[in-house]
Amino acid sequence: MIRALAAAALLLMLAACGAIPGQPQAHKKPAPPGPPPPSMPDIPLVCPTETRLCPDGRSVGRNPANECEFDACPGTTPQ
Repeated sequence: MIRALAAAALLLMLAACGAIPGQPQAHKKPAPPGPPPPSMPDIPLVCPTETRLCPDGRSVGRNPANECEFDACPGTTPQ
């Protein structure tokens, strides 16, 4: 009697898990692709804080709008 109850309980557990021996696996559809990753916000370009000394004694810094190149010295033409 106990063996019959144990066998019934085992079959019930296997049926609940879907792992009954001899039964083919159900073909499941593949999961749909997930959403695309969120876009990264535009991070402003940060240039080094170094300066360049111009011939007239003034200094110029780097310009983020010009790929962090130094601004032209006042009174000179850019190279």
